Amino acid sequence: MISIVIVNWNAGPLLERCVQSLGRYAGDCEAIVVDNGSEDGSLDFFSRSHSSVRLQREGVNLGFAAANNIGWMTSGGDQVLFLNPDTECVEGSVRALLETMSASRGVWAVGGALASPSGNAQTGFNVRAFPTVGSVAAEMLLIDEIWPGNPWTCRYRMSRWDHLSVCEVDQPAAACLMVQRRALESLGGFDESFFPAWFEDVDLCKRIRNGGGRILFQPAASFIHHGGSSLRHLPPDKFMEYYHTNQIRYFSKHHGRRSAARVRRLVMLGMHLRAVITSVRPMLPGMTRIESARTFRRVARLFSAAPEAAV
Repeated sequence: MISIVIVNWNAGPLLERCVQSLGRYAGDCEAIVVDNGSEDGSLDFFSRSHSSVRLQREGVNLGFAAANNIGWMTSGGDQVLFLNPDTECVEGSVRALLETMSASRGVWAVGGALASPSGNAQTGFNVRAFPTVGSVAAEMLLIDEIWPGNPWTCRYRMSRWDHLSVCEVDQPAAACLMVQRRALESLGGFDESFFPAWFEDVDLCKRIRNGGGRILFQPAASFIHHGGSSLRHLPPDKFMEYYHTNQIRYFSKHHGRRSAARVRRLVMLGMHLRAVITSVRPMLPGMTRIESARTFRRVARLFSAAPEAAV
């Protein structure tokens, strides 16, 4: 049996569409929604539907990692499919993941192919290599915008691969990731110190690979991914704080404090660089140039004044 775990935090009507797609196309699966204290009415449809999906309500936002752990630990499937609430599965997609996992030895996890509602493949996000200090430098110093074909970004985003064939990869996005239960049990699931979100999936995949497990990408397992359902509830400075704090935490855990310190300095430099550029070319939608510059400087000060809090 397959267990499907969906962590919801204010995903709005997208959660209902996700659950409905499971009813149509997921087959005989156990499905669990773990809600992290949503306040947007995204759970209202449960009271008027006859869905077999089990709802686990949490009164507060426990974070993506902790909620996923609650989900898989209370499930019973030999394989656990982690789905974002802003995804929709299509016919045959769940079956393709399961068949891929069963067909090859040593496979601990399989990721599916994510596409936008218009049908465009979400390359660059869907599957990535593990990050390096070089890939962080290319992003934070805007090298990837000036020189899109630079080797650090191309390797990280796997931009020179066609995404059309089954391939062994580092880290499929946790928006759609099937993992063997025995792998989750041996590794202890997601690391809940990555709070509230971001990089907990990269960390899990890194530990899978370090433990000798294989991770495959299956392009035939197609999922619609709307994207950004929760981001709209976070101010830009809070998103950048959470994202980069967890990015630094990942480097500290897997590459040591020296690498983490380098990444922290790159983040700080990148924020100052963006504060300068945004005075000419606004970089944060919905904000004036002055507001954008202040936001980037505020984040830069966070990583400059309290580096110990970010590792």
